[in-house]
Amino acid sequence: MISLNTWNTLCDGRYGSSEYSILYQDDIFVSILKLRDQASALVQVYKVFYAQGDIEMFLSTLPYPGILYEKHFNIGENNTFKYLFFNTDTEYAEVNVLSSYVDNKIQELNKKVGSVISVVKSYNIKLSSLKLAPEDARNYFFSDPGVVKMLSNLPPSLDFSRTTIDKLIIGKKNDILVTTSLDLQKSVTIVGGSFDNRMYALKVVCENYLLSSKTVMILDSTKMFVTLAYPQSDSAILNEYEMRMDPFGFPVKPIESMDIKIPLGVIPLSAFTNLFKLSPLELRILEKIYTPNLVTLNDLRKKVISQGVDEEFSDFEKQRLLSKLILLDKKYENRFGDTNLSVLFEQRYKHIGSVKLLNVDATDPIYPYFVSQIINQLSLLVKDDVLLVVPESADIFNNIFIGRDMIDKIKANSRICILLSSRLISDFRDGKLTDVVISMIDENDAVIRYPNRDPLRLLLRPTLTSSNVTYKKIKSILGK
Repeated sequence: MISLNTWNTLCDGRYGSSEYSILYQDDIFVSILKLRDQASALVQVYKVFYAQGDIEMFLSTLPYPGILYEKHFNIGENNTFKYLFFNTDTEYAEVNVLSSYVDNKIQELNKKVGSVISVVKSYNIKLSSLKLAPEDARNYFFSDPGVVKMLSNLPPSLDFSRTTIDKLIIGKKNDILVTTSLDLQKSVTIVGGSFDNRMYALKVVCENYLLSSKTVMILDSTKMFVTLAYPQSDSAILNEYEMRMDPFGFPVKPIESMDIKIPLGVIPLSAFTNLFKLSPLELRILEKIYTPNLVTLNDLRKKVISQGVDEEFSDFEKQRLLSKLILLDKKYENRFGDTNLSVLFEQRYKHIGSVKLLNVDATDPIYPYFVSQIINQLSLLVKDDVLLVVPESADIFNNIFIGRDMIDKIKANSRICILLSSRLISDFRDGKLTDVVISMIDENDAVIRYPNRDPLRLLLRPTLTSSNVTYKKIKSILGK
């Protein structure tokens, strides 16, 4: 395993009141921002190549992030140096296990790079590891101060003190800045517009929570929210909305939903019977033994085995039910259990929020009950506000078995803030589930409907992070 203590230092200093450094060995670079508790850090790992040829076109074909840094210093193609960076997401890591964390991330990068190298031969380009680059290209790389900026996912002018929970920028109306508070964003549904418009609006609300040092938990079936880790590419647009900060990527912790097990008892018996197509006789048997404290399918099997037989429930019927449960156990053996979820709700930082990004499959029949368990645990464990984001979520809250129960638990706990989206508000069987509805018109043009207020039409502010929208100009909704 590597030891970062032996690595070279490219940059060593402070970012605000925190220690910041960039370490490197050969073609691997690591940016490390130690947090105030000194026990954890924001970390990003890069692998750098010296590039020759039409690398721009090649980069546009890649399915994951890459950064091209190009410096031209004299006439002629040979006087242009190009460097290609591949990077991990910005994540937090414990300082005492930083070397092993970076070691794992290097392995991830090497796998990614391996797939890139396999297709390079199809293009008129050449990629060389930075450690094997020509001496002049290497020397130029290490002498160029712009390289430090490229290796930092940290804007030099970010000032959190300018943005408070009582004055968060939401957009502009007739060139007048419109602010809001977290209290007005605790219960929001985004509807209308295109799918990309809704995802963008969800990110605006997420960012306001993150800027207010809150935890944001996203059940991401869209694969769109990993971009909360990537800075906005157009820094000029932020100035138009008086954001007073550079583009910024937030700490994002990806989590696979398959790594989180839920107790079997979270699924009501009626839902279990419907989900797994049990017969009326099997239902009558399970009514005697199925309880909310069941953890696994094997627990249920043990209860069935302990059941006696009679004329109605013959040994044949018993063995058939056990066979069904064995088959279900094999199919869903990694889905049921009792995972401690308290770590998901912790806020690690004092001055910036973080994202717990749960990658989920909305087509999975277990998914609604996974959401139910998350809400159950939130209602029991949260001590500070947590924003739960469930994109395109009408089907979840329309679930006839648990939909109403989930809504009631959210409304009963003031610490659970909810952010939903769907094509239409009427997609939700019970109508409006949240206090605030933001109706997207087109791109960042929207109407906000707060309780007991007239509708407010405005242009939502740009995101600090990457979003797939074209921002309309302020004048485009003047007078509307």
